[in-house]
Amino acid sequence: MELVFERDFEFAPVIVWDALVDGDLVSGWLAEAVIEPVVGGEYNLRWVNRVGQPASLGRITAMQPLERLHVDTTTVGLLRFELEQIEGGSRGTSTRLVLRVDVEVEPAFAARVKADWLTNLDQLDDLLRGHPVDWANWDRDRREAWAQHFDDSANSADVM
Repeated sequence: MELVFERDFEFAPVIVWDALVDGDLVSGWLAEAVIEPVVGGEYNLRWVNRVGQPASLGRITAMQPLERLHVDTTTVGLLRFELEQIEGGSRGTSTRLVLRVDVEVEPAFAARVKADWLTNLDQLDDLLRGHPVDWANWDRDRREAWAQHFDDSANSADVM
């Protein structure tokens, strides 16, 4: 199954890019991360707020700085981040991020996976605005928004 997400961020591509390839920054929005930002480099994620989910071991399979990052992982599937500079935003330039997630998932779990990624993108936006995830308090701070994404995804016609 391919899930496609598109989000505009009011930051230049260089800022968004850093949040995708810097392990410390990725740890502030997605999962604890160990990343070697070169083609063939590690892109390993440990899911802090997902009890029982195994770590995701990954490799960067394609990388064009400020434009494209592809990561093949053991548990998440293939992640393809595409960035495009667009006009607008409070700083005059923004970034459109298109994320494609190719993942094998049972149809019954598709809404959950979609809600997870929508929440991750919310968390990326918060990180870019200076508010990384407080993983110890994720349930308190993020669970309600995740539940809303889940409900919206479960009621959406495009979830298989």
